[in-house]
Amino acid sequence: MRYLLPNPYLLGLGIALLSYILIYGLKRLLSTRIGQFVNLSQNKWDDIVVHTVEQTTHFFMLGSSLYIAFQYIPHEKELSFYVDRAYFILTMLQVMIWGNHLLEKYITSAVNKRTRHNRAASSSVNLLKLLAKLVLFSVIFLFTLNNLNIKITTILAGLGVGGIAVALALQKILGDLFSSLSIVLDKPFVVGDFIIMDQYLGEVEKIGLRTTHIRSLTGEQIIFSNSDLLGARIRNMKRMHERRVSFVLSLTLQVDPDGIQKAVDIITHILTHRERVRFDRCHLMAISRTSFDLELVYFVLTDDYNIHMDIQQGILMDIYREFLVHQLPFAYPTQTLHHQMPPEYLKQNSHLDVGHKSLS
Repeated sequence: MRYLLPNPYLLGLGIALLSYILIYGLKRLLSTRIGQFVNLSQNKWDDIVVHTVEQTTHFFMLGSSLYIAFQYIPHEKELSFYVDRAYFILTMLQVMIWGNHLLEKYITSAVNKRTRHNRAASSSVNLLKLLAKLVLFSVIFLFTLNNLNIKITTILAGLGVGGIAVALALQKILGDLFSSLSIVLDKPFVVGDFIIMDQYLGEVEKIGLRTTHIRSLTGEQIIFSNSDLLGARIRNMKRMHERRVSFVLSLTLQVDPDGIQKAVDIITHILTHRERVRFDRCHLMAISRTSFDLELVYFVLTDDYNIHMDIQQGILMDIYREFLVHQLPFAYPTQTLHHQMPPEYLKQNSHLDVGHKSLS
């Protein structure tokens, strides 16, 4: 009995069709059935892997099916050489798509945790994605050329020289760009924080790729380069847990020791019973030429400046009222002049009471 051998091209077509069905079915299996179990796990990496598999293009699946079928079709060795290269390039393009998706998912999930409360950081995050994708594409491109037996030594040398020239020309800009990334990732401040740098102070309005915008208390907008901000000492007032307040109250030299002790007791009682205040100390700090100086120190348990000023105003008003009640006068700058009359003048005007006069 004579068996008929199938036409090799029809056999190849069948193999190509079967291969495409198997590859497409495997993709659907990973994205649906396995994806259902992945969604229940706490690990984010398996989610990223499944979502990356979903990025497999129909063009790549079709090319893979044809490449498999090509192996069962009679062909010349020279044609096989070009087909292998074409399929390698197609595979590298698909790897580039997978890598691009992996970077997108990983950077988004990792960076968003740090920039969740910083809407202005989106531009810096986009820059980070761009740099990462540029490195990925460059590596895949050079790897592809190397496997195609294309010498990349000259290309690498040209890229090195060109990269140095670009880096030198854009040194200041690149410094600001990487400073922006440092601010976003390290977060010395975020939008809404009140910061002080040297003699400048204000609320952060925007963190851009090159500059940071601050709204000062007087209303104008102050713009700093990001590299200058990172190189300076910044005081972030928004992150204060409490405010230390220290000032001096002066009493006149006519106050007796009991009056000084009474003043200390009054201040201690007021600060101890005030809400949102942690009393530290109150002491007679010095005896100057014109007053007894009392130093009081306390902490306001809030970072809100308006609340801090309301509390300080209430404390000062209470101290003033109590000092009035107990007749404890505040000192103010005074000067007493003693004028001694000549003896001859006193003899001639003995009927006048001119022993001495004081001027306050």
